[in-house]
Amino acid sequence: MSERYVRPTVAGWLTPTLIAPWISVYGAVTAFAALGVDWGLFGKIAGWAVGMLIGSVWAFAFCLMLIVVDVALLAVRVRTLPAGKRGWGTALAAPLMVFGIYGVAPPHTFWHYGGWGIAAAILAPMALVALVVRVFAGQKPLR
Repeated sequence: MSERYVRPTVAGWLTPTLIAPWISVYGAVTAFAALGVDWGLFGKIAGWAVGMLIGSVWAFAFCLMLIVVDVALLAVRVRTLPAGKRGWGTALAAPLMVFGIYGVAPPHTFWHYGGWGIAAAILAPMALVALVVRVFAGQKPLR
């Protein structure tokens, strides 16, 4: 038996899209700091503070990426706006997936391509994960 479709509200879509990535990023930064992973660059507290600053910028960019992907998928009528459990779940898990890609292919290793190469190495996994997560975990629109 299929679930009854309930059209998501803008607030029901934007709330998890704008809050969950921040929670996920701050949790990851705090976990890294608690485990003492600083690669000898900073102390534990300073590493956490720098990580929170960089994580804040990254989370802002990722939220924008999610919004762009959601609106694009809605515009081509591939998926509806994710809200409720789907919205929270995908927005919480997606940043951790991107961090997993960064673990396999760290963006700083693309330094020989210049600033644009590093920017692409940061933004391409964000866009890919946002697209894949929203397509596979999203709902198809009613036709």
